[in-house]
Amino acid sequence: MRLVDRTTGKLLASEVEMADTFWRRFRGLMLRDKFPRGEVLLFSFHKPGRHGVHMFFVRFPIDLVYLDSGFKVVEVRARLKPWRFYRPKIIVNYLIELPAGTISRARVEVGHKISLEGKI
Repeated sequence: MRLVDRTTGKLLASEVEMADTFWRRFRGLMLRDKFPRGEVLLFSFHKPGRHGVHMFFVRFPIDLVYLDSGFKVVEVRARLKPWRFYRPKIIVNYLIELPAGTISRARVEVGHKISLEGKI
């Protein structure tokens, strides 16, 4: 699967890992050695909410892109550092965790439309 910013046409990731179960969401990026450019972790929540992120046991900074039910960007957070916590200011349906620097490189902004392409 690929993740594309439909507003700009820029490819955000060529590899999308789904975090759509309790255990996949629980594990997230904890204890991984690296998070290569071109990969993302996509969280699909069962209920909309202000789903926070903790960076405990995550060894590198990451970017966060929060989406509504229509895959529109509703909040971004660049370069969240290890051992921090972040909670979005609004209700969200999805979260994309990206390698640090992706938001600025791809110029992802609130209001952009994101699409997931390929087989799920």
